[in-house]
Amino acid sequence: MTAMPRVAVLMSVYNAGPYVGEAVRSILGQTFSDFEFLIVDNASTDGSAAVVASFRDARIRLIRNPANAGPSRALNQGLQLAAGTYVARMDADDVALPDRLARQVA
Repeated sequence: MTAMPRVAVLMSVYNAGPYVGEAVRSILGQTFSDFEFLIVDNASTDGSAAVVASFRDARIRLIRNPANAGPSRALNQGLQLAAGTYVARMDADDVALPDRLARQVA
């Protein structure tokens, strides 16, 4: 990752334990690798944050909110922290195809 990544991938998570691992793996497996991955955990109570924290990748920045402020506030929080030229939104229960970011940047 460069000092300023080309893409900031932004995901808000709230109680997505059964799905968030696959969502994170699908972003980490992208053919385009110049990105930061901002994941805002919105006070999940189901272990979602622990699933995200189990990934050891320097591109991931996990932000844990002490209380659930809703998805809009969590996403706005992530936007304020984003350093990428572009922002790609990802939902905690989605799976991205391996060339998603490459195609979107192109």
